[in-house]
Amino acid sequence: MKEFGNYYIEPIENLGRGSFGKVDRVKIYNRSKTHCKEYAMKTFSPDPRIPINEIETFRKRFDLEVECQARCFHNNVAHVCIHNRGGTPWFIMELAECSLAQELESDDCLEGDKKLSIEQKINIFRMVLNGIHYIHSKGLIHRDIKALNILKYADGTYKVSDFGLVKDINRDSTTLTVIGRPLGTDKYMSPEIKDGQNYSIKSDIFALGVLLEDLSLTDALEPIWRKCTERRPKDRYSNVQEIINHLNILLEEQ
Repeated sequence: MKEFGNYYIEPIENLGRGSFGKVDRVKIYNRSKTHCKEYAMKTFSPDPRIPINEIETFRKRFDLEVECQARCFHNNVAHVCIHNRGGTPWFIMELAECSLAQELESDDCLEGDKKLSIEQKINIFRMVLNGIHYIHSKGLIHRDIKALNILKYADGTYKVSDFGLVKDINRDSTTLTVIGRPLGTDKYMSPEIKDGQNYSIKSDIFALGVLLEDLSLTDALEPIWRKCTERRPKDRYSNVQEIINHLNILLEEQ
């Protein structure tokens, strides 16, 4: 059991890992150990396959992830509760039930009224839009929007998580982008990123369009899907608020 400030942290089980680190389920106790609650704890632990000369860059990325996510306070963004950026950095956030990717995979096996309805999927998409709109308002570009990074919580709320590839447009982070390959997940990567151009709000918007494909909403929200995934950035929405406005209009017409 680890002591940190006024809390004790007890690891319970490993939940998975990515390129930057591992995620564990932990119990957090108060000082008197009379109350505890379970959370998720992400610790910097780079994949052993990462070249030694890139480790420091990944460490800086993890540090930026903690800093940026910790300053986001929105109901549709996973909140960082406690963090430590010294030594081996880590942070603790709310414990989710599952990712949207896991939920959609399970949904494929269900039948009838047990499956997610179109209305439920549209509501999920709306929550993601609200979270990304807030993230962009903080001067951040997420750069890794995908179903795996959308978390579902016990109260039915969905939240954007995993700021591992975040870009803060208010600072010079060029030193963090010299990894020699495009960042993000190929399926969600916009054409201009694959061509080696810079990330922008428009590249996040493209990924939101691909998320509509994951949600099987390309028919129900076809105009939004098409505009999000236009090949040329200038043909996409200028910002997420425009998507939210268009979604409201489409739903009013139905």
